[in-house]
Amino acid sequence: MAIAALIGPACSRAPQRAVERLAIFPFSNLTGDAALDWVANAGPAILSEELAAGAHVLPLRVSSAGTASLAKASQLLHCTFTQRSGSLRIQYALEDAERHRMIATGSVDGTALFAVSALARTLDSDGARPFSTPNPDAAAAWGRGEFERAVALDPDFGTAWASWIAQTAQAGKPDVAAELAGRALARASLRTPLDRAQIQLSYATLRRDGAARAAALTELVRLAPHDAGPLLGLAVIEQQARKYPEAEELYRRVLAIDPRNADALNSLGYAQGESGDVDGAAKTFEAYGQMPNQAINALDSVGEVYFMNGRFAEAEKSFAEVSARDPNFLKGAPLMKAAYAHWLGGDLAGADGLMQKYLALLTKQNDPLAFWREAVWLYTTGRREQATAMLAKAPPDQAANMERQRAVWRGDAHIPDDLNQLRTVYQNTNPAADGLARTLYAAALVQAGKTDEARALLKLWPLPQPASDSLLQSLMYPRFLELRKALKIQ
Repeated sequence: MAIAALIGPACSRAPQRAVERLAIFPFSNLTGDAALDWVANAGPAILSEELAAGAHVLPLRVSSAGTASLAKASQLLHCTFTQRSGSLRIQYALEDAERHRMIATGSVDGTALFAVSALARTLDSDGARPFSTPNPDAAAAWGRGEFERAVALDPDFGTAWASWIAQTAQAGKPDVAAELAGRALARASLRTPLDRAQIQLSYATLRRDGAARAAALTELVRLAPHDAGPLLGLAVIEQQARKYPEAEELYRRVLAIDPRNADALNSLGYAQGESGDVDGAAKTFEAYGQMPNQAINALDSVGEVYFMNGRFAEAEKSFAEVSARDPNFLKGAPLMKAAYAHWLGGDLAGADGLMQKYLALLTKQNDPLAFWREAVWLYTTGRREQATAMLAKAPPDQAANMERQRAVWRGDAHIPDDLNQLRTVYQNTNPAADGLARTLYAAALVQAGKTDEARALLKLWPLPQPASDSLLQSLMYPRFLELRKALKIQ
């Protein structure tokens, strides 16, 4: 069963009233005591966690009015705090973002933990949940980044465990981080379910356990339905599994929560293109191109979708426009892709002209493998003697590699053909970069007599991979074309 089915469609959990998109700014420290600076960021973090599971408020931690606007916040929360007789007073003002008027003001007193929790209940009396520690000293240690001390003060403090694990992993100690995650998960009394799911996700990621990672993400989506992060993670898993309708649904849910999520919009376009909805993908990439600094990347992406679906003239046009706008974009890769599109469109001589421009750019960039990339192009397009002669231009430090390339072309090297191994490689490869893996897997399927399965893999055209240095890369298009001809695919 697909992950999207397990968590249910978005409409099944639709709230009865509109979700308030609450922008929470850093708290302003008016105490004059730098020792309390930690509250400025820890306060919004605690507040966001306490509101995350609710159905009516989507907490958005922002740094400025500009980022709040980009996040399409409907309400803005401004907080300051002062100190009196050893107690904090948090003063808050809730602003209607559209009308620019205050709709609620007030103050709460106590420790930082108590005051922020009281504020959370004020903002969402039905959905706010307690923070994962009732211990104000543990919360303060966590807020200061003293995660090990926070756990020592409260061994069931799930958020502190999660922060300690993340800090350890980021420090380049994945084995230690996994050991910490195992220790945390062994505590039956660990608070809270959301923290436990987050730690399970970290544990699965550190152990590279794909099934456990998907299960943890599914649980996070259930517990915090308005958190775009887990939804995006699940969407990527579904797309990797080539379950495109499910991936599209999840990407749309991310965009409903975070309309400016460029990664989700770009990935949605690819999912549509990979499922054959080229026109839908083009519209998505048009919207993606209107995001800041994404215009050229959107053109390159839509070109790739056209290419995958065999619309080579349109692909070439997009790649040519990218190259015209920025010749050095992705080190000139769009020019290479334009050459392949022109060749597959039926004009080898014209394609050679484009490829020569690309190779000249590589030479200008001092690419040490420019000669090899030209040889790959010659071999791919059927000029094998010229390709072999080109390898003679290899510098001494590339001689061994070029002899291995000759062995591949002579048929003296082993080409992967184990069906199960190729299936695993294909399933673990990004669909936009799976051309070689998919072609070899399709060949193995044909060899095994599973022609219907192979035919499905040959529907989308493989994309050229400019950065690839695989000695098998030159086999991709010749074999792909042979397989399509053998299976009579038009």
